[in-house]
Amino acid sequence: MKVKVLRYKKEFNDFQEFVLIEEYGGEPTVFTSETPKLYSESATLEGLMEYIETNDYYEGLDLDWDKVELVEYDLIESGEVGADIRNKLSPCKTLASLVEVFLNEEHPDKKNGIKELIWDVLEQNKKSVEYLANLL
Repeated sequence: MKVKVLRYKKEFNDFQEFVLIEEYGGEPTVFTSETPKLYSESATLEGLMEYIETNDYYEGLDLDWDKVELVEYDLIESGEVGADIRNKLSPCKTLASLVEVFLNEEHPDKKNGIKELIWDVLEQNKKSVEYLANLL
């Protein structure tokens, strides 16, 4: 799922820390954090600025809007991508093994059989590589 997060621009903060606008002591305050506040995918920096600047609650908020950006982030369940990548790499491992066997085989009839297997696995391999290339 895609979300948006507010963070400092690289030229103003080497670590590009996340920017949080939270209540502290009854007043809205700007904090930096390693954990972002999530905004909807449709959020815009202009919309967020307009909301804060026209809402009396945020009056006096000390945030230089030129130093921050609202960027898109992928929110992914832990472990899901790793398992998916491992599964998609199986045809690549199989192809490498088949090519190795093919190159070491000297008997022409056996080479032809292995060659057919290589073509089949090659098609699966192309699909996996295309999927992985578009994964993130």
